[in-house]
Amino acid sequence: MKQVFWTTRRILWSIGVGLVGFFIGGMASGEMGCFLGLIWGAGIGFGFASIFDQTHATKRVVVYWGATMALVGPFFGLIIGAAVFPYDSVVQEIVAGGIGAALGMLFGSLLGIVQLKRLRRRSQAPHLGAGGGWPG
Repeated sequence: MKQVFWTTRRILWSIGVGLVGFFIGGMASGEMGCFLGLIWGAGIGFGFASIFDQTHATKRVVVYWGATMALVGPFFGLIIGAAVFPYDSVVQEIVAGGIGAALGMLFGSLLGIVQLKRLRRRSQAPHLGAGGGWPG
């Protein structure tokens, strides 16, 4: 079975979340922030669309969850870290972002494993006959 890489859902999610990243990055850092935010947001959008496109139990869902949460993680790592203590240097921001990415990847992989098990359980369930009643 061949899987289509670019579906309408993936394109729309990439564009939508990419635009959000564009505006967030632009408000924070100007032109360079717009560009980086667009790439970052499009990656997150593509990841979520890939997760929601999964109907068959494949190990790709674990990779999609891990990569998407690794992209989301630095955002929350920087916000939570800034609430605890103000950043004195760029190195502290990089460390907080890296920790957020690592924790996001770990959490995302766990979510992916849960979804993979759910998809496998669903694919092994007995299917009803064409009439919708009990098989037989």
